[in-house]
Amino acid sequence: MGICFGSGKRYSQFMENTTTTQSINLFMRALLGQNYSPKTLRAYGDDLKQFMTWVGENRVDWDNPRRFSRVDVEGFMSYLAGQHMTGVTRVRKLAAIRKLLAFMEENRIIAGNPANTVKGARREEKEPGILYKEQYKALLYEASDHPRDYAIIMTFLQTGIRLSELASLRLEDVDFDNKVLTIRQGKGKKDRQIPLVDEVVKSLRNYLRYRNTQLVLDDDILFLAKNGTSLNVSTVKYTVAKYVKKAGIRKRVGVHTLRHTFGAHKADKNMGTATLQEVMGHKKKETTLKYIHLAKTNLRQAMVNTAL
Repeated sequence: MGICFGSGKRYSQFMENTTTTQSINLFMRALLGQNYSPKTLRAYGDDLKQFMTWVGENRVDWDNPRRFSRVDVEGFMSYLAGQHMTGVTRVRKLAAIRKLLAFMEENRIIAGNPANTVKGARREEKEPGILYKEQYKALLYEASDHPRDYAIIMTFLQTGIRLSELASLRLEDVDFDNKVLTIRQGKGKKDRQIPLVDEVVKSLRNYLRYRNTQLVLDDDILFLAKNGTSLNVSTVKYTVAKYVKKAGIRKRVGVHTLRHTFGAHKADKNMGTATLQEVMGHKKKETTLKYIHLAKTNLRQAMVNTAL
């Protein structure tokens, strides 16, 4: 991720005069050049902005990167703990800071990376929530009179796709003849295909018939808002939350719960780990294995609790 300059003298001048703000801009440009996804770039940008805001509030020479120390990083981590942020969130923010400082070290803007010896917070071991059969059936029932909303919930439950992936779906991504859904440039910049069961195909066909009677402005987007434009993620979240409330589901349920539900139920029905990993778009096998554990605990316990 190094920066190339014409001469050693010119590079030395750059190193001596580069500000923290300039360094962050160069870092973000480097990530963009490495084809990081827009979502990842936003996450890095937000985390680093929060870090620099905190540093700026605690010392006046914050824009001099050569004044960074381990105290800055540890102080920010303590601040996050005081804000009751989860260990997972703090670990992510520390990773962003480490990557920035490593970039600055590599390009000789700073002499060393003060974040290397900072220990990350312990991650909380929380099992993701899932819906049992009677719960997701109730969810679908409440949405059954609304073709778009029903198709959205059905697609989440029967494909396990992410929120951002659903919002980005285009008409061409649904192959009705072969019953296949294509997820383009999902997480990790890798396309994947998901076989569609008949229930999803039926719900999508029904939605498209309804869609043809509505205002359509973004005609290549699959799921549209009421004004005919592409559906944003906030609207999808609100839609799911509305039917969760109508269905009388008391536990905390979000869009990602539907993805967890898909993974756990597929694992419970003995879908192979490699297949489940491919369908869900997991980069690491360990992520997929969590659903095997989830199926063995939550779903098995549900059977015990509801035994006749």
